[in-house]
Amino acid sequence: MLGRLFREDKGYSLVTLALLLGAFAAVLALVVDIGNAYVQQWQMQNAADAGALAGTQALALGKDAQQAAIDYAQRNGAEDVTVTVNAGQKTVRVWAKKDFPTFVASILGIDTLAADSPAAAIHCAVSEMSAGVYPIAVDWQDFQFGQEYDIYAGGGPGNFGWLTWAGSPSVPKLCTSLTPPGDSETYVDPHIPCGCYGDGILNIGDWVQGKPGVSNSSCVRAKLDWFVSTGTPMTIVVWNAVEGSGNNVNYRVAGFAQFVLVSYRLPGQNRITGRFIQWMIPTTKIDCGPGAPDYGVYGMKLSE
Repeated sequence: MLGRLFREDKGYSLVTLALLLGAFAAVLALVVDIGNAYVQQWQMQNAADAGALAGTQALALGKDAQQAAIDYAQRNGAEDVTVTVNAGQKTVRVWAKKDFPTFVASILGIDTLAADSPAAAIHCAVSEMSAGVYPIAVDWQDFQFGQEYDIYAGGGPGNFGWLTWAGSPSVPKLCTSLTPPGDSETYVDPHIPCGCYGDGILNIGDWVQGKPGVSNSSCVRAKLDWFVSTGTPMTIVVWNAVEGSGNNVNYRVAGFAQFVLVSYRLPGQNRITGRFIQWMIPTTKIDCGPGAPDYGVYGMKLSE
């Protein structure tokens, strides 16, 4: 009697164990495969973000935005990439997707899962610069890519177009400001009373003090020679209004433009000539509103 009961209990235990093993396999599939699905989804989000940013940068520079978006999304693991380019709105939208095999869920008949994510990016003119601007002011023009312009841009009597970020018109300070990467982060608004300090950020609409004179010192020439010989791009201020004269002249910031210096003649012709180029910087400080100034320095950001 006892032997028969023991054999029946043993049979019940085997059935229970089998059921528990099935439940354990299902839980394991849930933990392992869904965890992997989160990782794959995160990777597709990164792929979509990278593709959208690369695409909008290419769009701003007049290159193949669709191919750039596809290339960067695929480099980040996407297998199927859909790209929508809207040149009018300056946006690139990317949908990145991939299929991936399961580990344990295949026991339940689920062999593959899919991960997909969208992203969109936009490019517009930079509305502020916190660093990397050099002390030359050029008056507003409809700059064309690849064209050369004289960027001396003096607007007030006794001025050549040099700037001083913190109100010091000395030649040594100018040389410091012309030394890469520059020191525009020391900028102080000349309208702020003496003894007060700004935030060191150049915003559109700010005023910057000018520096009078041609400044033809050996130090200044050496700095300009370096820019000409290396072809290093120089980001400068575009102005649309001027006030005062001489050491008290101020320029109003209308935007930013980037040039590669090609020559200069100081003194004599009193000119610095640069070739206008377009430039992208990874910043969210951009202005996409109607009528926003656009002088060739663009920023990009994710918009979705």
